[in-house]
Amino acid sequence: MRRSVTALLILLVPALLFANVYQAFRHGRLERRIAELEREQISLIEENKRVILAISVLTSPRRIGDLADQELGLGRIRPDAVLWLEDASRRSAE
Repeated sequence: MRRSVTALLILLVPALLFANVYQAFRHGRLERRIAELEREQISLIEENKRVILAISVLTSPRRIGDLADQELGLGRIRPDAVLWLEDASRRSAE
């Protein structure tokens, strides 16, 4: 009986030591992966902030007016240059 307990302990100690080393290895690998994902998340958040800023700048009325004037060659028209069209069905209803 005593021999079997001794043999069991002799086999169990290296097995537990191996399990402990393997668990520490997995833990370290997971820590590195978490740090990598956190860096990627920070990068994506910063990129998202830049995109939101670019969208807000490009959609501002002043920026749209500048684009129309400078890049498209459009300008404001005089109120007397506007031609108003009436709907024929509205005219007959009145």
